[in-house]
Amino acid sequence: MKKITLKISAFFLLTMFALQVQGQALYSVEGTYKISTSGLSPNLYITVNTSLGTVEWAEELPGEDETQLWTIKGHRTPADTGLIEITGNITGLGAVTLCTTDDSAHPNLTLAVRPGDPKSVAYDDTTDPITYSGDYSGLDQFQRRKAKVNAEGLADANGSNPADGNNALFLKNTLGGNSRYGVIPAAAGEAVQFDGAGIDVLQYHLVAPLSTIDFDTSSIFISNPVSNQLSIKGLSPNIKEVNVYSLLGKKVLSRAVINESDINVDTSALSSGLYIVKIQSENAEFSKKIVKQ
Repeated sequence: MKKITLKISAFFLLTMFALQVQGQALYSVEGTYKISTSGLSPNLYITVNTSLGTVEWAEELPGEDETQLWTIKGHRTPADTGLIEITGNITGLGAVTLCTTDDSAHPNLTLAVRPGDPKSVAYDDTTDPITYSGDYSGLDQFQRRKAKVNAEGLADANGSNPADGNNALFLKNTLGGNSRYGVIPAAAGEAVQFDGAGIDVLQYHLVAPLSTIDFDTSSIFISNPVSNQLSIKGLSPNIKEVNVYSLLGKKVLSRAVINESDINVDTSALSSGLYIVKIQSENAEFSKKIVKQ
């Protein structure tokens, strides 16, 4: 069976790898992370202040506090190659997207969270090469980068870039692409700020890679082509949502899934053409292209 769930032997290998990545504090696999400063005592973590709805630096909270957990993966509709999205899911706020809400002072930006998913922009992966739009209007298109460090992983202009992952972060926006984390906080409670000066080091503490989620794709049947109804069968209990996107990345249909193994989605309003069906659990997704007749 084709499963994202790993066999026991593979799981232990992945666990060892995850621990190694966590020790290096690099971003190298799509997953859930805590993101912190580097070299402070104590280090501070990018945190959502649920009372104010803002993003700030805070000391690490016990356990896996959801205000400090960020899912990092390739942007669902990247404006250019290699861009990522950073999202969270917080009780009382729901799904949130890390972003900036105002880029007028570029490259000096303050990070914030916006309710909902990252903005979908034009994007076509059916062409060769892929067609990117260069549309950064969502202000949520991050770029993983590297900063020079010493053998301990601390910032060092005379050091070297990490070979196997990323330890820096840029945010591309409508006014440019050189805004980066470069404002080290002096104390907890300060806003998370980017600027255009030196590239400072961030630590990416891996909590769980997305690939360990129990998501059996071999059991899923998606009708194709479709006419007026899309049928999906064999969904596992952890599936939360089914979305249909145009090839330009626009969400055209959405269907919540609540403990259902088989669902039908009305597609009669869609124009003929190609679409992408995305089946999503809490932290993983499976995509398939369909033809609407």
